[in-house]
Amino acid sequence: MRVTVLGSTGRVGSALHACIGRAADLSLAEALSSSGGCGSVCLSKAQLIDADVIVDFSSPAGTMALLDRLKTSNVPLVVGTTGFSGEQTQVLMREGQLRPILVSANFTKGFEVFAQCAKRLAGSLSQARVTVGEVYNARKKPIPSGTTRRLCDLLNDNGRDIETEISRVGDTPGINTVTLDYGVAEIDITLTVRNREAYAEGALDAARWLADRPAGFYTLSDSHAE
Repeated sequence: MRVTVLGSTGRVGSALHACIGRAADLSLAEALSSSGGCGSVCLSKAQLIDADVIVDFSSPAGTMALLDRLKTSNVPLVVGTTGFSGEQTQVLMREGQLRPILVSANFTKGFEVFAQCAKRLAGSLSQARVTVGEVYNARKKPIPSGTTRRLCDLLNDNGRDIETEISRVGDTPGINTVTLDYGVAEIDITLTVRNREAYAEGALDAARWLADRPAGFYTLSDSHAE
């Protein structure tokens, strides 16, 4: 399967290159960035015709530009970019009428299991105070990530108040925590990403799953449901 990577000069993009290079069933069709450089091709000059699937870890603007380029193609698209506006999110969802598209804030293997475990625990401890925490690299904006927003939405049953704790430390790939404090005791569950290949490997697994799907808007939980 031939994979085109958008956002190839970023940290996850570099990890995608390494993972594709090791995979017997994958090859790199194109390495794209918004401006080219570092062995990549500028998106405006991309061919986009040889890919069986495109994996995007760029920026909201980069994703929107990619969709404009893909109007005459139905190639499957995996999106790991976060930070979309409400209007951009609607564009992504409508794109499912044209192609299979899978969007997720966190592709780490095990993330969906982690999230569902947190949801079940929170549902069983309805009086507990719930805190969702994250630690990411110091260059990331000090606002809740897409992962934290996803967890808050998942745990926010019946208007439950969810607290957040945001930290930025060094080159941390990612640490996500859910704490349930019910007074006499508390439960903590933590997902620690050791390196960014965790995101890359999960995105490529999603790409393998998505490649033969009909047009539609998919989430990572769909790929784990089978």
